[in-house]
Amino acid sequence: MLITILASIFTLGLVVIVHELGHFLVCKVFGVYVKTFSVGMGPKILARRFGETEYALSLIPFGGYVKMAGEGMMEEIQDTGTLDQRKYPLGTEAGAEERAGLDDDIPADRQFLNKPAWQRLLVFLAGPLANVALAYVIYAGLFMHAGLPVNPVTEIGHVSRSGPAAAAGLQAGDVFLAVDGEPVDDWYEMTERLADAAGITADAEVARPVPVTVQRGPETIHTEIRLAREDGSWTLGCQPHDNLVGRVQRGGPAERLGLQRGDRIVELDGEPVGSHLQVLEIVQRSAGEELQIGWVRDGQRLEGVVVPDAYEIMPDSTVGRIHYEKLQERRQLGLGEALVQGHHQTWYTTSRTAIELKRWVSERMGLESVGGPIRIAQVAGEMARWGFDRLLMFIAFFSVNLFLLNMLPIPVLDGGHVLFLILEVLRGKPVDERVQGIATQIGLIFLLLFMTVVLVQDGVRVFTG
Repeated sequence: MLITILASIFTLGLVVIVHELGHFLVCKVFGVYVKTFSVGMGPKILARRFGETEYALSLIPFGGYVKMAGEGMMEEIQDTGTLDQRKYPLGTEAGAEERAGLDDDIPADRQFLNKPAWQRLLVFLAGPLANVALAYVIYAGLFMHAGLPVNPVTEIGHVSRSGPAAAAGLQAGDVFLAVDGEPVDDWYEMTERLADAAGITADAEVARPVPVTVQRGPETIHTEIRLAREDGSWTLGCQPHDNLVGRVQRGGPAERLGLQRGDRIVELDGEPVGSHLQVLEIVQRSAGEELQIGWVRDGQRLEGVVVPDAYEIMPDSTVGRIHYEKLQERRQLGLGEALVQGHHQTWYTTSRTAIELKRWVSERMGLESVGGPIRIAQVAGEMARWGFDRLLMFIAFFSVNLFLLNMLPIPVLDGGHVLFLILEVLRGKPVDERVQGIATQIGLIFLLLFMTVVLVQDGVRVFTG
C-alpha cells in the first residue's frame, strides 16, 4: 500500500507540475504577470509568495492552475467556480470595461488578455506540449541509460497456420541467419531489416518479397518472405523462441511459484509452448484458475501449479496475469540513437493512444471503460513493484494521455481556450467574454460530473474486487 501511495503521488505530482510549469514559463517569456502557481485544485493547504507570484499546494491533487493577471471572468471562475452575471453582462465592451478595474495595480502590458492572440495561444499550448516533452525526455533517457530492449534470439518458436512465414515454408525451430543478404543477430534486427527491405512505409499497400536465409538442423535454406497487412499493421506470421523468463515481479504469482530469470517455460495446461505469445494467450484465458505449468532450469524439468491474477482491462473483460517479463537483452545506444528512439517511442505512444481515444468515442464504449485517479494509483503502484524504470515508462504514457485529453476542444480545458482563440482570429474580434464564461462553467460542470462518475466506478472496482 505504501508503494502505491508514494508511486501515485510521484506520478500525479510530476505530470501536473510539468504541465503547469509549461504555462508558467511561457507566461514569463511574454511578460505576463502570474498571480498564482498552484499544484492541485480547490482550497490552498500551503502557500508562499516569492516575488510577484504565490506558489500553492491545494487540497484536490488532480490538476493545477496558473492564475494570470487580466484574465477577467476566468479569474473569478478559478476563485469561486461560478460567474457573477451582473459583473459580466452580454457584450464584449461591457465585459472589457468591468475587467479594466480588476487589475488596475498591474501594468496593462503585463495583463494576459492584452497580449497578442499568438502569444495567448502559445501560453495555452505550452502546458500540453510540456507533457509531450516530459514523455520524450523519459523515453530518450531510458534508452540512453538502459539501452534498447531486444529479443536475444533469431530462432522461430511458433508459426501461424496461415501467414507469410508459413507461405515461405518456415517451421518452428528454424533460425534466421540473414535477411536480404545481411546477417542478423537478434529478433529486433531481423524484423527491422525485413521491414526496410520490404519497403514498409506509412502509405505502403503491398510489401516487396525479401530473400531470407535460415538454418534448419544441418540444412541451410534460402526462401522469400512477403509481409502481409493484418488489422492495420504488418505481420510476419511467426513468433520468436522467447519463452524464457526475465524479470519477475515481487509478490506476484510467478515469484510465489518459484520462477527465476533464465527459466524456460515449455508447457502450460498440458500444451507445449514455444513462444512468449503462446504463454500469454494461455495465461490470459485462465484468470483465477489453477494452471499446470512446466519449465526447465539448467537442464532439469520442474513442474507446479499457478493461479493467474484476474486483471480487468475492459468492462466484462478480465485477463489472467502471472507477472513476469520475457527475457530480453539491452543494446547500448549512443546519445543520437537514444534521441531518435525516444522520438519514435513518443510518436508511437501518442498515435496509439489517439487511435484508442477515437475508438472510445466512435464506438461509444461508455464511462465503464475509463479509469480514474484510483485506477491510476493502482497501476502506478504495480509499475513501481516492477522497478523504477517501469514506473517512469508509465509516467511517460500517462503524460501523453494528459496531453491528448487537455487538447480536447472542451471549455475549461486548454483545447477549449485554443478553440476560442481560433474563433477570435477568424472573426477578427474576441468571443464575448460572458459567452466564454458560460461555456467554461458548463465545461467545468461536465468535467466535475465526469470525475465524480469515474471516481465512483474506481471505488466500486476496488471494494467489490
